[in-house]
Amino acid sequence: MKKQIAVIFIAGIAAMAALLAWANDAGPTGELIARVLVAVMMLSVILGVQLVKRTHQRKTLSQEDGSIEKEMALKAQSGAYIDALVIMALALAVVAVSGASSFALIVIVAAIVLLIVSFWVRYQLEKRLILTGAGDEESHS
Repeated sequence: MKKQIAVIFIAGIAAMAALLAWANDAGPTGELIARVLVAVMMLSVILGVQLVKRTHQRKTLSQEDGSIEKEMALKAQSGAYIDALVIMALALAVVAVSGASSFALIVIVAAIVLLIVSFWVRYQLEKRLILTGAGDEESHS
């Protein structure tokens, strides 16, 4: 699953870079079309990742009620939410200060990547706590 998601992101970023290069080279009409295609590409990448994730969850039954995987994911999501607020506030500040639309797109893509990394780091930490039994000590205290 991780390899599939990485391929989707790499292909999406490459396609967005090509479209942005075309937008910078094209006239006003071509630039508008390229920027609309970039927005469609970003949406397609997000939907593609969600599709891969849901398919994996259905195959492994990892989101069944009461499963350890669901508990780990919920804890990681709640911790990553705070990270998301901080990262998006910083990204908004950078975009507001820079004012450059091409740079803004790079900042937003970087923020999305940081949000995903934040979740997966928190998920792996939760997994390590549960597998080592340290999570049991914390919940009983």
